[in-house]
Amino acid sequence: MIIKMNSIFKSALSAIVIGGLLFFTACKEDPELPDNLVTFESDQLGISPDESELEIVVRLSRATTESGEVVLDVEENGLVYGSTYTTDPAVEGNLITIPVAAGSTEVSFTVSKVATVGYDGSENLVFTILEVPEALVIGEQQQLTLSFGEILATAGQMEINGGGATYGNKVFIDLSRNRQTAVARTSWDLGFYAGDDFRVILNSSNGMMAYALDKTDLTAVTNADTAVLRNRLSYEAVFAAINVPPGSPVPTWTAQAFAWLDDPTGDLTKTAISSISATATENKVYIINRGNGVGSPAPALGWKKIRVVRNGNGYTLQHADINSTTFSEIQITKNGAYEFNYVSFLSGAATVEPARTSWDIAWTHFGNTTNFGSGPVPYYFPDVVLQNRVGVEAVQILATTEITYENFSEGNLTTLEFGAQNQLKIGTNWRASGGPSGGATLRTDRFYIIKDADGNYYKLKFTAITTGGERGRPQIEYALVKRAS
Repeated sequence: MIIKMNSIFKSALSAIVIGGLLFFTACKEDPELPDNLVTFESDQLGISPDESELEIVVRLSRATTESGEVVLDVEENGLVYGSTYTTDPAVEGNLITIPVAAGSTEVSFTVSKVATVGYDGSENLVFTILEVPEALVIGEQQQLTLSFGEILATAGQMEINGGGATYGNKVFIDLSRNRQTAVARTSWDLGFYAGDDFRVILNSSNGMMAYALDKTDLTAVTNADTAVLRNRLSYEAVFAAINVPPGSPVPTWTAQAFAWLDDPTGDLTKTAISSISATATENKVYIINRGNGVGSPAPALGWKKIRVVRNGNGYTLQHADINSTTFSEIQITKNGAYEFNYVSFLSGAATVEPARTSWDIAWTHFGNTTNFGSGPVPYYFPDVVLQNRVGVEAVQILATTEITYENFSEGNLTTLEFGAQNQLKIGTNWRASGGPSGGATLRTDRFYIIKDADGNYYKLKFTAITTGGERGRPQIEYALVKRAS
């Protein structure tokens, strides 16, 4: 009986010890997450005279696990609800209540002008986050002032809404208006130049590539035309091909890969798809690898065959799956308010970047080039910052004991040289790359001077490469150095 009881005691003790070990192991493997903060994207915004409404985003640090409500207080200055402005959801008792669904990473509300009212620009609304669901915490950027007129931001801080570690968004930033516009990078495939020339760009944020065939009939193209390309026409294939043992030759075809992507500097004379000819028979069929979507692992978006011809002062896009014997057409009319007019193979016309001069820089995943020792090759980079090709200039400043971000002022502009410009003047220079294995770090020894299309000068520095330890949500700080004259 004693032996049996000892055996039972030992078994019970073992179970307790094992259970305790499992408990402590579980605790070790699941560290407590930082607070899930609720904040505005900026502290000041304006509705310009040519805008009738504005959507305002309230951000969460990460997806919430619970549903609930965010409650905002509304302070009116020179405005009366219903008479001079409206909101959706509506203001009730000076409060706006916004539902929050489980799984959300943001919520939003819309402020609209009343069409019959004239505004002098002095009117504003002040929104304050009052209440959030129990699982959430109100962050530092708790208040937002919305002016009913154009603003010129004198300073700002911004957490870029890149979509987190899977880099789901391309984000366009307008410094003078304190605005960021996050666009799902999978919402478009091709951009059609709205200027005098006829050019087509690829969605490099998805890692897209294009290969020209010596054919002009889309229906004559089959899987046989892509047999060799299947193991070549992708960033992954190029990287695998150059990743050979020391002393082994790199396949010669990798040198051709530069022609399969748009020139990373933004030179429109060096796009993967040639200039669209006025002579229809000169416009070839292209095989398109649409790149990768959003996820971990990232899903392949598939392949298409396309052909683009001119249609008056616009374009006709023909597209189909590789083995299809028929194709669809999309007509694209040039809209000069934008630099490019965008199209999705799945949904047709798409709104992507803001109007031509309504953004300064863009954060994105990006198809660029790099050198791993055997020469430059295409490489798909995260955390790339592009500048607007339309009127925006940028220059990098390395901080010294005499010149720092904090003391850089208008007087320092007189000796500043912006030099030749391209869209990669910032690029990845703001961070130290961790290579294919990751581990990128912020470079704190530099900042940037950006001259916008209106002639305003801003200084800008990156203050974090992550938020809450998560990539895809970097942070910036900026300040006005000189107002346009």
